[in-house]
Amino acid sequence: MSFTVLRKVVGVVLLSYGLVGTGLSEPIKIICSTDNPQGSLHVTALERFGSLVSKYSNGKLVTEIHYRGNPQYPAISGEETNMNMVMSGLSHPDGNKIIHATVIASGNASLKAYILEFLMLPYIFPEIESAKKLFRSQFMTEEINNMLAEKHNVRAIGWLIGGYRHMTNSKRKVTRLEQIKGLIIRTPRNRLMRDTYLAFGATVKTLNWADTFEALKQRQIDGQENPYNVIYYSKFWDAHQKFVTNNGPFLWVGPILMNEKFYKNLPENLQAAISKAGLEAAEYEWEWVIKRNNSFKQELIKNGMQVDDLEDKQKWINVAKNIWQKQYKYIGYGNYSQGKAVVENVLRVIKD
Repeated sequence: MSFTVLRKVVGVVLLSYGLVGTGLSEPIKIICSTDNPQGSLHVTALERFGSLVSKYSNGKLVTEIHYRGNPQYPAISGEETNMNMVMSGLSHPDGNKIIHATVIASGNASLKAYILEFLMLPYIFPEIESAKKLFRSQFMTEEINNMLAEKHNVRAIGWLIGGYRHMTNSKRKVTRLEQIKGLIIRTPRNRLMRDTYLAFGATVKTLNWADTFEALKQRQIDGQENPYNVIYYSKFWDAHQKFVTNNGPFLWVGPILMNEKFYKNLPENLQAAISKAGLEAAEYEWEWVIKRNNSFKQELIKNGMQVDDLEDKQKWINVAKNIWQKQYKYIGYGNYSQGKAVVENVLRVIKD
């Protein structure tokens, strides 16, 4: 075996374990994967990260982005497995691919990293600007990242923002809290989302996503809740959904997670390139998604849906916030006071 070939083989082996030496001439490949298609916020952010990290590292870092529908680099696995692979640094059980970075919804991430459950508290983000302020803060980039690194061997190199999840229904306009009573609303099989809509006064039916459209069409349920883009792509107007209520208790947010060992074994200048690229890719995605959400809202109206704002939003907020304290112990890994302190710090950052 020639020296050149041997050097390449050694480089691949070292990279797969995150043990990269600084003497290799080949660029270091960051393998990213998401189970979402091109045009999604997940892929948009990863592609932007790829171009920026190559620029800031002077070509020493490159990305290989796997996603659903990519013929060259198909998605390696679903969200849960992706996160498990990023945390462990191990290859996929059905192949030899590893993942250094992935994008995952906070609701799914919090099933492993309990501290991230605070991102799912209803009305934790009164407006998108609140989320931006938090994600730019030292609290997120240092304190939360230190916890993620210590407990889960990952770090968030950027935080993405999607749309607020709004309620639709087939029966009536809902602009006041008391008007939701009697409506059968589908939520995912998520404890916090279910309890929130129960607190609002709805009759809740938890359903798998794959069953939702048909249940709406057969009038087994009256409504559901999702961001504008999901409502649009699902064509819920074809399943009797007429009314959209901008109640938005939940904002879709999710981290770009990277394996901590891989990150820490890079030279400091390359760590800095990754951190800078991750934050800037997130900021790019924030502006991109706002424009997209506004256009999706107009498309819903064009397809005959009526979009209404709340007349008594503070009532919805007050009811939902009664649920928060039930989550503190989970957020604090079994320690109620620790979980409460995390939420109090979040609110302080948002208000400062």
